[in-house]
Amino acid sequence: MMERIYNNKHIKKMYLLFVSALVLIILHSTGCIFQSDNSSSSVIPPESVVELGEGWATNTVNTVIFRHHGLVTFEDYQFTAFYNQEREMCLVKRNLDSGNTETYCMPGEYDTFDAHNSISLGLDRDGYLHISYDHHGHELNYRITKEPFSIENWTEEKPMTGKHEDRVTYPTFIMPYNIKEPGPLMFLYRDGSSSSGNARLKKYDESSKEWQDYEQPVLKGAGLEPWSSNPYWNHPAVDDEDNLHLSFVWRTHSLGEESRINNINVDYAYSPDWGESWYSSNNKELRVPVTQVNSETVHPVSPGSNLINQCSSAVDSEGRPHIVYYSNDPEGIPQYQHLWFDGNRWRHSYISQRSDDFDLKGSGTLQIPISRPEVVIDKEDNVYVIFRGDLTEDRMAVKRLTPPDYKPPAEKRILWDESVEFAEPVIDRLYWEEANKLSMLIQKNGQPPHDAEAPPRAEPVYIVDWELTKGW
Repeated sequence: MMERIYNNKHIKKMYLLFVSALVLIILHSTGCIFQSDNSSSSVIPPESVVELGEGWATNTVNTVIFRHHGLVTFEDYQFTAFYNQEREMCLVKRNLDSGNTETYCMPGEYDTFDAHNSISLGLDRDGYLHISYDHHGHELNYRITKEPFSIENWTEEKPMTGKHEDRVTYPTFIMPYNIKEPGPLMFLYRDGSSSSGNARLKKYDESSKEWQDYEQPVLKGAGLEPWSSNPYWNHPAVDDEDNLHLSFVWRTHSLGEESRINNINVDYAYSPDWGESWYSSNNKELRVPVTQVNSETVHPVSPGSNLINQCSSAVDSEGRPHIVYYSNDPEGIPQYQHLWFDGNRWRHSYISQRSDDFDLKGSGTLQIPISRPEVVIDKEDNVYVIFRGDLTEDRMAVKRLTPPDYKPPAEKRILWDESVEFAEPVIDRLYWEEANKLSMLIQKNGQPPHDAEAPPRAEPVYIVDWELTKGW
């Protein structure tokens, strides 16, 4: 009798354990439970670490995510730039075969106290390096090298075309990921202010060595009635067919006495002809300039939802766009999010489980507990979201989402096992496409709220490479 009771209890216990395990498997596979963001994560060790010298670290001017581009590669050379502790602009050329680096610090002193004044690099198909820097609603600062692959022999500061160049912010060079293929070097920038601005394009002709203006802004928020606005774009993406993908949010007037930042909606457009014409994701031609009225909203975000501007996008092997950003979840907590087009419809998921709220409010560069996210996609269409913040003790980290459905949980790995404070990821997209390796500019940075002045400090600047597809 006792043996029968024991056996029945034993069977019941085993049955309950089996059912519990089955439920957990189902919940996990459907994305209804998530890996904790605070769980321990393994480290993907760097393949190489190249120290470039001491750089300005009082704020994030060297590591803001909207450095388009902060690192660029062409043939055997990689280029970057940073402000040093003397507030000079230093150019670096790295030989990818030998590992040797050359540095040239351009004479002059720059306004490094405003993190908007970052340095952006571009390369044309002849190997000339283009540079734009030190802007926050200022006249265009632009130079080009006089010789291919040079970092020392530069022109003086000069205009591109002289049109719409007196209120420049967020200079963005756009290149085909395979820089030798057809497709011009382009320049995207804001003309105007944070609540009344336009996104304008220029393109470069290597044969004449001249820039050309597009007749209309691509995105227009200035001069509209009764409310003006400003478009903020995520990093543009170029697919294998040379389609240019652009995602963006709109900022209107701030909300309330606390001046809450009011970015709304995630919108999208693509161009099959390098900015001459623009289309929605369902291939309907859009009138240019695109405004809030005729723009395609691919994911609605309500006013005052802590939607961050200037994040990132990438395209998969099918040329389909993936966008990463953060905004509030239904409980009002800012979470990282992944938005992607599957060929028929846009799909969305939350990919973090933060528990602490914060608010985006006030002017200038904010002191935010999480960075804006970056994204790259490998040849098998795995999506890698790169970030730092309170989820990782301010260490640079990566989450991987796997196709075809990219459902959470996202596997997490630490990339740089030291705090970088308020730095954001600055990556080399051209090197990723060429070598399938992640190359990133790493520096530990402070960030005083609203770009307030703070005591100068310096920290080492590194280029760090990872075999990102390994170690999972």
